[in-house]
Amino acid sequence: MDPILIIDDERDNLEALKRMLRGQYDVSTTESPFDALRLIQSKLFHVIVSDQRMPEMTGVEFLEKAKKLSPLSTRILLTGYTDIESVIESINRGQIYRYVSKPWEPDELRMTLRQANEAFILKKALQDKNESLEKALGELTLLDKAKARFLSLVSHELNTPLTVLNSFIELLSEQKKELPADVGKAITLIQGASDRFYEIVKDVVEYVSLESDPSLNKKQVNLSELLATVLTDLKPRADLKKVEIKTTQVSPIPLSLDPEKILIALRHLANDTLKRTPAHSIIEWSIKENEKYVSIEVIRDGEAIPDLALEALETGQSQMNHQQNLGMG
Repeated sequence: MDPILIIDDERDNLEALKRMLRGQYDVSTTESPFDALRLIQSKLFHVIVSDQRMPEMTGVEFLEKAKKLSPLSTRILLTGYTDIESVIESINRGQIYRYVSKPWEPDELRMTLRQANEAFILKKALQDKNESLEKALGELTLLDKAKARFLSLVSHELNTPLTVLNSFIELLSEQKKELPADVGKAITLIQGASDRFYEIVKDVVEYVSLESDPSLNKKQVNLSELLATVLTDLKPRADLKKVEIKTTQVSPIPLSLDPEKILIALRHLANDTLKRTPAHSIIEWSIKENEKYVSIEVIRDGEAIPDLALEALETGQSQMNHQQNLGMG
């Protein structure tokens, strides 16, 4: 049964209340508010009921102390009409849930206790849920930090052998003409795989960087110049694919941006656009400005943006998948 505590300096009142509530609650009683405070320190009571007029302290004073020791407990004051000003003060200060006039009506008191107990249960459930969420958030934060450390370690450990591998591939490429055709073809395949592997490692490094430092270091930059830098880097691979890159001439657009993070976003957009553009076609880039915002528009042939990619853009959640990229073109 749910525990409640009743304090009244008149023993007859305590006995009457205990008989009335027998079988409904686990009732503890005491004539002393000081004994009641000691009980509150050792046990969580759903409801605390106190008489207003007691020799050691008033009910309002007692419930104020009880609130500090057990803020979740629902507090009820038993009082006569002559103490109404004290009751109003106590209600305004948030010390009591409700007051019951003496002499009380049994049915009214039972209903008040039932509602007070339900109020406690709701508050306790909310507190438990909040604590559970805070704990889960703390665990998630630790997991995110561990993930970032792991990815940072992996990217560092992968970069070293990758650099060595690329050095040997370059040496072999210089002698490819002197090697059998099938060996030369294998070197080309290895070079492509190595380049792809390098892109994956770079993605991991960028991801770790964004996760570890999500803050924005804003500067006045020219968006047109940033886009031009990205497209210049993209051109050699576009030429290999026979894809022409066109840009609409726009006037310089100074904006307050984090240039490093914008460059990362633009590079991913440019790379993914090229991957999803068929050979022997055209990609048109333009920057448009209106009163509300500046936008970058990309027009290309080829497949549409996948539904999963659109969902990722809306929710901000995506998985690193190097078989299917985000199709952000």
